[in-house]
Amino acid sequence: MKILHIIDNTYFETHRKTISELILSLSTEGIEQKIYTNPNTSLGWLEKICEVIRWKISKKGKIKSLSNKIKTWFVFSAFHPDIVIKWGKQAREIAYGAGGIQISFINEKEPLKSFENTDYIMTNIDEVLSYLKSHGYSGMRSFLLPPFIYEYKKVPTLNKKDYFIPEKAKIIYIAGTLIKNIGYERAFEALSIISDTYFFVIGNGPDEEYVKDQALKVNLKARSRFIPEIEKSFNALDLVEFSFLPFEDPELPKYILESMIQKKIVITIKTPQSEEFITEGKTGFFIPKQDMYLIKKKIKEVMNLSEDEKQNIINNAYEQAKEYTSSKKIKGYVQMFDELIKKYNERKNLLNN
Repeated sequence: MKILHIIDNTYFETHRKTISELILSLSTEGIEQKIYTNPNTSLGWLEKICEVIRWKISKKGKIKSLSNKIKTWFVFSAFHPDIVIKWGKQAREIAYGAGGIQISFINEKEPLKSFENTDYIMTNIDEVLSYLKSHGYSGMRSFLLPPFIYEYKKVPTLNKKDYFIPEKAKIIYIAGTLIKNIGYERAFEALSIISDTYFFVIGNGPDEEYVKDQALKVNLKARSRFIPEIEKSFNALDLVEFSFLPFEDPELPKYILESMIQKKIVITIKTPQSEEFITEGKTGFFIPKQDMYLIKKKIKEVMNLSEDEKQNIINNAYEQAKEYTSSKKIKGYVQMFDELIKKYNERKNLLNN
């Protein structure tokens, strides 16, 4: 299977986590991938990994330019992709007529007129999927991305000293998009009961200063270390006691799975996605969204677990996550792509006859 990713620089900056982890999760035998983007896009650590595994990253002009459409056509012709994944509005314009399945990624309710030349649409947000299905993209024409887990083995483990944290101090992992109204206010207030503990706050977003102000309000900012880099999010788990994930965030399933794979206990809210992985008291713990008394009570309960109790939960969670990532994530996703190619070819043959 050959997959060509067309990425405009705006989309990579805002959705680098989703894009990068899809590309990396599909780095499996039998799948050949290429990335086409513009010269202003900095792929950073992803570019370095691509160099190591010898993927080609084509950078030829601005995606929205007419001349670039011609150049892109040559890239398509030489590669003959089975699937063209378009990340961004400019990328959708340029990919038309390139051959192979055309798949667009969206994460907001965009005008569907811009998808006239798209065979399938994928998203990582339930609400957007419902919107698509109610506007004609029903059945297999629109689908939800599973949460991706990639073990960033190329990146060194984090060091407490690098973040000015005492060697014997405990650390709690917090992860989510840095935006208002997803639960950071409640999270920091709940954690304010804990003394002599530091916090890795993983993620990026437009409201970073607002989130930092919430930590400051309850005197936690001095003990919080904000880590925006995607490649460090997984490795940060090496140093933490447990993961506290009380956010209404599309990335929540990913952070839950990462924590379980890294053998860390998870405290999170109950959602249809989190219930796929968490069984109360067996593979993790649920907390209510609003009741601060019960949230603080649950944090204390987890911190007071015996070593045997912790290990039992960690082992159960690890097996659950391993089963999900091996059987559902990559195998299931590749199988879905194979079926899309088959359906597309059947439809094309029917039209040609």
